Amino acid sequence: MKKGLITLLCAGMIVLTGCYGKNACFNKIHQWNGTLGDKWINSIVHFFLMVIPVYGIALGLVDGLVLNTVEFWTGSNPLAADDNYYEKDAQGNEIAAVKNADGTMSVEITTAKGEKANLMLQRDENVVRALNAEGDLVAQYDIAK
Repeated sequence: MKKGLITLLCAGMIVLTGCYGKNACFNKIHQWNGTLGDKWINSIVHFFLMVIPVYGIALGLVDGLVLNTVEFWTGSNPLAADDNYYEKDAQGNEIAAVKNADGTMSVEITTAKGEKANLMLQRDENVVRALNAEGDLVAQYDIAK
């Protein structure tokens, strides 16, 4: 009975965590380590985080079993809030985006002339909506399954 239960539990863990996610917990710890000082301090802290097994617990247990599974089933990783994106093209146009805790995304677009537009992106099951600062629908995109 115990062997069967353990086998079922192991199989369930493999099925439920078979997704590839953002590994947000591991990435946040790794990014934090990069802010501590020069390359020597970062390397020493990195070594201790591997030996203690902070990285192993963050990647294997927290991300692998919990956060990536939540992301797989809900489409959003709870720790990935405040993720940001920035890009500037050759003409000088810029786009900056920040993921909010509620799953929406705040986007600021700046043209090369300095004109700015702020949008809020919302995603439902198969639809992405862009709303302006007043909350009016500007655009909608249907995602094909």
